[in-house]
Amino acid sequence: MAGAKIMIYFLFILISLIYAGFILWLTDGIRNLSSPTENEYIYPETTVIVSARNEENNISNLVNALVNQSYPKELLQLIIINDRSTDQTAEILTNYEREIDNLTIVTIQETPAGWAPKKWALNTAINTVTTEIILQTDADCIPHNDWVKCMVQPFSSSEVGFVSGPAPLTNKSTLIDSLYELDSLAQDAFSAGGFSQGMVFSCTGRNIGYSKQAFDDVSGYENVSHFISGDDDLLLHKITGHPSYKAQFVLSKESVVESPPPSSLEQFIHQRLRFASKGFSYYNIKTSASLRVVLPFLYVTNLVALLSLFNFTETSHFYWMWPWIIKTMVDGIITYVFYHSIGRKWSLGTMTLLSLIHPLYIVTFGILGPFSTFEWKLDD
Repeated sequence: MAGAKIMIYFLFILISLIYAGFILWLTDGIRNLSSPTENEYIYPETTVIVSARNEENNISNLVNALVNQSYPKELLQLIIINDRSTDQTAEILTNYEREIDNLTIVTIQETPAGWAPKKWALNTAINTVTTEIILQTDADCIPHNDWVKCMVQPFSSSEVGFVSGPAPLTNKSTLIDSLYELDSLAQDAFSAGGFSQGMVFSCTGRNIGYSKQAFDDVSGYENVSHFISGDDDLLLHKITGHPSYKAQFVLSKESVVESPPPSSLEQFIHQRLRFASKGFSYYNIKTSASLRVVLPFLYVTNLVALLSLFNFTETSHFYWMWPWIIKTMVDGIITYVFYHSIGRKWSLGTMTLLSLIHPLYIVTFGILGPFSTFEWKLDD
């Protein structure tokens, strides 16, 4: 190799090794997460909030999953928001409200200026909550029947203001579905390790919770209400930015909330652009220092892996594979440990294939996301 290429190569190796050490440190954090024993359980009054828009095909499965929660019915309130639906969602919810004593339906007719639609819907419901704890999921999700019971346990500590749990995108049927599942759980693993080690990165609104007091103490969605996305991670950063609160990841098979993966490539692209749309915004609002440092580092690491693959393809020199190999190995370790913790089967083949695809779409969407327009749902 020429001198410049040698320097580039060893820079790539150095970045990969730093990344490896960081991921192994997060993996150690995942191993340190533990679940309470039965005699340690608490049962605070809790409200589950769900915003639904045009979910006639999913809402019944969600309602049935919530009604069948193992949590004491007298301590659990359910609020589902019909957010301007134009299908049969309203009629389905009205029928359920007649039958289920602890279910309340909130109807949104329009969204005021300065508010993203989902945040306005959630905020409207949150303002009616009288319980100590709020859990949040999405209308197309299926929580485990012990989900509420597991997710409220960290609130036994007054320091915990926010919780998050595993939220795999999965249909358990095809290779593409297994890729979606691994990709989503890899993000959860990263967040879980960070929470355990005192670093706050992100979460998914499919499986989160927070104390009503914490929400009120940070003035809810104030200053972030206009972001089309971020009812989850932006709220996470507001709450953990408060000196009284920290976040905890609830890691067990009972805390899992499943959701279907994107049904098409177009839907996947819109979803990832939405996730990436807040990239620059993280530096304009109050977020954790760890996120501000780690976010560009992750981007650079994926860029290094992608360029290493390109160099190997161009030159056929195997040594260019090492940055990608190092990254793939530690990504495999953290996801394997995470899968084991929630009782799921990890696949080496799926991990390898995703490791080839993942750097490309991270680099691409990282560039396009902040400058792109997208639709929340393609049928809206």
